Amino acid sequence: GGGMVMGPKLLDLGFLPQVQSATTATTLFVMSSSTAIAFLVQGTAPLDYSMWLGCFTAAGAIVGKAVIGWLVKRARRPSLIMFLLGGIITASVVTMFITGLVDVIDDVEHGNDMGFQNPCDIDVHADR
Repeated sequence: GGGMVMGPKLLDLGFLPQVQSATTATTLFVMSSSTAIAFLVQGTAPLDYSMWLGCFTAAGAIVGKAVIGWLVKRARRPSLIMFLLGGIITASVVTMFITGLVDVIDDVEHGNDMGFQNPCDIDVHADR
């Protein structure tokens, strides 16, 4: 999401890791909340499911922030935040690559059209 783009950019601009982390968390909170409210208003998200998901997400965010804050204070190394961000981005890239590869292999095995055409079969003069 936006945190994977904004986080490294803020670090590149020279922000302290703690400031980058807080800014990214606040931005993502506002964006996620407004998106959830939009889905609820449109009626595309069930209210009970949304409430449970919101509660568990908030609890996870609070616990995660507390644990990372404790680790940074204990180690006296704000760079842990940068390494964590790098690890999350790397894990996301690897996961997306594997997911995409599995989907492509599945499409090839089932003979699904993946949108590719033989360039020799295209009639370039069809518009005339």
